[in-house]
Amino acid sequence: MSNWKEYTLGDISRNISRRFDFNAYPNVVFINTGDVLNNKFLHCDISNVKDLPGQAKKAIKKGDILYSEIRPGNGRYLFVDNDLDNYVVSTKFMVIEPNANIVLPEFLFLLLISNETTEYFKMIAESRSGTFPQITFDSVSSLSLNIPDKETQQKILDIIIPLDGKIEINTQINQTLEQISQALFKSWFVDFDPVRAKVQALSDGLSLEQAELAAMQAISGKTPEELTALSQTQPERYAELAETAKAFPCEMVEVDGVEVPKGWEVKRIDEIANIIKGKSYKSSELEKSKTALVTLKSFNRGGGYRLDGLKEYTGKYKSEQEVFSGELIIAYTDVTQAADVIGKPAMVMSDSNYQHLVISLDVGVVRPFNDVYKHFLYCLAMTDSFQAHTKSFCTGTTVLHLGKDAVPSFEFINPSNELLHVFYKQTSPIFEKINLHIEENKNLEKVIDLLLPSLLSGRS
Repeated sequence: MSNWKEYTLGDISRNISRRFDFNAYPNVVFINTGDVLNNKFLHCDISNVKDLPGQAKKAIKKGDILYSEIRPGNGRYLFVDNDLDNYVVSTKFMVIEPNANIVLPEFLFLLLISNETTEYFKMIAESRSGTFPQITFDSVSSLSLNIPDKETQQKILDIIIPLDGKIEINTQINQTLEQISQALFKSWFVDFDPVRAKVQALSDGLSLEQAELAAMQAISGKTPEELTALSQTQPERYAELAETAKAFPCEMVEVDGVEVPKGWEVKRIDEIANIIKGKSYKSSELEKSKTALVTLKSFNRGGGYRLDGLKEYTGKYKSEQEVFSGELIIAYTDVTQAADVIGKPAMVMSDSNYQHLVISLDVGVVRPFNDVYKHFLYCLAMTDSFQAHTKSFCTGTTVLHLGKDAVPSFEFINPSNELLHVFYKQTSPIFEKINLHIEENKNLEKVIDLLLPSLLSGRS
C-alpha cells in the first residue's frame, strides 16, 4: 500500500457546469437522470432545442462521469467514453471531471460505483431534507478515497475492463439474436413472405413445384443455385426447408376486411391464452425470503428479462400468480418518461436463489393453452402493432397503467398449428442462447463484485 495515498473526492475531481452551446446544435440528444442506467444510455433520440425542458443545460465531454444527484444508489451513472458534442444533460446530473494528474478517469468511475461509495452517497442523501433523497457534489466532496499510482490503477483496469467487455459483447449478441427472431416472425406472420412468393410464382404461370421453390427462397434467403447445392450437401436440411415451405398456403384471401393467408384466422389473444395479473404487496412484506417478486425492474427497456429485478417477498399469493422459467410476462405499469417498458414482454428465467417466483401487481403472465405459442406470443408482443394497441389502453400521466383488456383484446393472424410448431422449433435455440448469455453476464457481474473491493482497497 506504499504507493497508495488518501485523497478526498474534492481533491481529485470537480463538478463541471459547462453550458451547452445551443446555437451550434439545433437538434440534440437530451439525457435526463432517468435516461442512463448502470453505465448505459437508454436512448439516443434526437430532440429540437425548442422542445427541451429547462434543466437541459449541461454539455459533456469524453472522460466525464455522470452521476445523478437524485436517489443515488439507483444506478443512474455513466462514464462518457466518446465525444458526444450534440448531447445535453440535465442539471440534476453531477458532471464530474477527474484530475488526470492523479487519477485515471475510468479508475475514478470504478471507485464511484463501488458498493462502499454508493452506500455513503445514499447515507448523505437520506440525511438531507427535501422531497427526494438527494446529494450535491459539495455534500460528498469530503469522501475519503485511497488512490494508488497511475501504473497500479491501469493494472486494476486491465483486470476489470475485459470482464466488462465480455458482458457488453454478450449483450450485443443477444440484441442480434432478438433481431433474428423478430425478423423471422415478421417475414412469416406479418409480411407473409413465403405465401406471397408462392402467390407471385403461380400468377406468373409457374408450376406448384416452382412456387414451392420460391417459398423456400423466401424462407432461407438462398438463391436457386444455393438451394441446389444445399440439396446435395445437406439433404436433411433441404428436406426440412421444403417441408416448411409446403406448410405455407398458396393463396391470400380477405377475412373481415383483412388480407390473410388462406386457412389462417383472425383471433384475439384471450382465445389462445389466459392472462393473469400479479399480486399487490406491502413494503413490510419485502423481507428476506426464498420467494421473490418479479417486478417492473425485471424488464429491460424495450423488452426482455433482467435477472437483477427481483424483490424478496414474504406475503401470500395465489398459485396462479407463481411463474416459471420460460413463461411470458407483460409489463402493466411504467414510470419511464418515454413509456419504454409498459406493454413490453419478457420471458421468465429461473433463479437458483429462490424456490418461488411471483408476479407483482405491475406484471401480467400470458399462459397459452398450447406451448407452441410461447415464442410466437413473445415475438407478437414485440411488434409495433401490439405496442400501439397496448399504448391506446394506457391511463395515467406520471405513472402509466395498462387497462385489463389491453392484452386479451389484441387481434392477430393465427397461422396453422404445423407452422407454429416449426417456428417454435427454429426459435428455441435462439432463446436458449439468449438465456445462456444473460446467465453468463450475471456470473461475470458476480466476479466483478467479488474482485472490485479488494482491488480498490489494495488488498489483492
